Amino acid sequence: KMESFILAPKSAPRVAMLLFRKHVITEQRYIEDLITQFEEQGLIPVPIFINGVEAHTIVRDLLTSDHEIKEVNAGRLSRESSYDASKAIKV
Repeated sequence: KMESFILAPKSAPRVAMLLFRKHVITEQRYIEDLITQFEEQGLIPVPIFINGVEAHTIVRDLLTSDHEIKEVNAGRLSRESSYDASKAIKV
């Protein structure tokens, strides 16, 4: 049974969710529970599906913040050579 709820506004904070593909396919209960908890707190979950071994590269190369991008571009913060701020997702 689906319960009705109010969607968060587009301006709501987003939170990245790294989800193991196998857990999604096998419909692990914790995924729905986690999404519900985020939504109840006014957050917008952003799912990122992974197979496992690439999780560290997703975090290292694709998840960032405005502050981090600014610091890297100003040369005050260094990142791995694979990091490209133009491809990063702001969370």
